[in-house]
Amino acid sequence: MRVLLVDQIAKVNYKYTFPLANGLRNAGVKVNLAIDQKKERENLECRRFNLFNSDEKDIGQVEKALNYVDSYRRIGKLLSTGRYDILHTEWYILSPVDYFFISLYKKKYHVRYVATVHDILPFNQHFYDMHFHKKLYGLADRIILQAPGNVDRFRELFPENQDKVRMIPHGHMLDYVEPVSREEAREKLGIPADKTVFLFFGQIKKVKGVDYLLKAFLKLLQTRQDAYLVVAGSVWKADFTECQSLIDENDFHGDLRTDIRYIPDEDVKYYYSAADVCVLPYTDVYQSGVIQLAYGYKKPVVATNLPAFTQFVKEGETGFVAEKANADSLALAMERAIDKKDQLREIGERGYELVRTKLDWNVLAEKIVEECYN
Repeated sequence: MRVLLVDQIAKVNYKYTFPLANGLRNAGVKVNLAIDQKKERENLECRRFNLFNSDEKDIGQVEKALNYVDSYRRIGKLLSTGRYDILHTEWYILSPVDYFFISLYKKKYHVRYVATVHDILPFNQHFYDMHFHKKLYGLADRIILQAPGNVDRFRELFPENQDKVRMIPHGHMLDYVEPVSREEAREKLGIPADKTVFLFFGQIKKVKGVDYLLKAFLKLLQTRQDAYLVVAGSVWKADFTECQSLIDENDFHGDLRTDIRYIPDEDVKYYYSAADVCVLPYTDVYQSGVIQLAYGYKKPVVATNLPAFTQFVKEGETGFVAEKANADSLALAMERAIDKKDQLREIGERGYELVRTKLDWNVLAEKIVEECYN
């Protein structure tokens, strides 16, 4: 069985794509990758083709669109060799272009088409996306969703394709965990040694709820002097003005650190190692690998009550749950974490064991082969 796996934003998404490719290889699949310009190996064991420039920062939209079309043409040349039985994609960046080429290649080269769906519809949805996503899902032979709640959402939006759906979660991120001591990490980042440190890490989008997190932390600081918040990540197609105004107009008493920028991979370990608790204040999400990474570092999680989170985060067992879009509820959940400071290590260990045992890539890859490729 021969698979061409496509990931146009591997620089961001490689912690899913690379271990999946390795797991498929271990399951006996011959797999190659068509990805963006990410060059680092990152434990990847199979061949890759660097095509897309989707995640490059200094390139205009017209040039990106032209590259997107050219990259699909080059994918066509790969498929034309007859060396692939399955085309497996993960994203629709320009859904009309995705549909044109995937429909063409499925007919021309008679490949089976499998779609991993990270986002059922884009959060920065364009007027044409609903129409073309419906057509793309119609093309698919199998559709992989990664959280039980997404199965329900997909059924509501695209009921005609429900029989193609298989629920196969995002695997763990243990291959990308490089912990250092908390003392070293806090000294590196200039974080107080005696505080309970909450970490928000990742791309900052409107649906990530950073504004609610800042409001919640302000409430927390009214009664607690032992809390510290780190917000680290770059802004993605969003306006950070409201959050910056909250920061500028309020006194966080020196207990807030913001690194609003891309965090290089080699520095990620310092942020997670410095933290006591990771916070996911999202107002909407289809799935998130951040939980897997947090648990990989054995950190408990404060998360909102979205199904993608609550399948893993159990109150008092592996983390703490707050109502979405509710700063008061989020502040109380963070306070509950502080109150259990002596138990946070144990809670994080339970999260680690959960992802280690339930989200093994080899097991998930075998499930994809059995339920989607075959």
